[in-house]
Amino acid sequence: MSTIVVAQKNGVACIGADTLSSLGSLRQKAHHVVNKTKISRVGDTMIGLTGTSASLVVMNSYFANPDRPRDFSSSDAIFETFRHAHHWLKTEYFMAAHPEKDDEYETTQFYGLAANPHGIFALYSFRSAQQFHKFWAAGSGRDYALGAMQVMFDKCKTAEEIVRTGLDAAAEFDSATGGPYEIHIIPLASAKPAARPAPRRK
Repeated sequence: MSTIVVAQKNGVACIGADTLSSLGSLRQKAHHVVNKTKISRVGDTMIGLTGTSASLVVMNSYFANPDRPRDFSSSDAIFETFRHAHHWLKTEYFMAAHPEKDDEYETTQFYGLAANPHGIFALYSFRSAQQFHKFWAAGSGRDYALGAMQVMFDKCKTAEEIVRTGLDAAAEFDSATGGPYEIHIIPLASAKPAARPAPRRK
């Protein structure tokens, strides 16, 4: 598993992930692995996925085709992006989309978080998404990260500090989370530019 966290504060969004991979009881630390990233860029959006490492490979391959639609500007837009992707993920990537006994829809095997100039989002396997005001976390260390970020949000000055706080808590207590961390910072489109000083009159 993994721990992915997002936060936004003072006009900046931030997404971060640990770099530890686990195969059962086998731990693969970052200094052993070349392709250790759990976050990928799609246009102006940074996406971090939890679960199997194949998910990130599949997502990168799918969006490498520039003709495939991608819009992560809102929860509704994310749903439509993955609704379109679902068919191709089944036919081209052999995605197992069979629902559980009580599920009402097929699943898309992507679960994680995203950050872009429009905000911070959680991505769910039924293709829905949620947008958050302050922070969120996903993965095996999620609960530890959420608790730490809740306590420290007002005390931290930047979104990056909040993200590091969440990852530190997850790495401390979750056996499937470990540093070093990968962190990306994105200015929010809603952030107001600094006001220019009024011209002086002669």
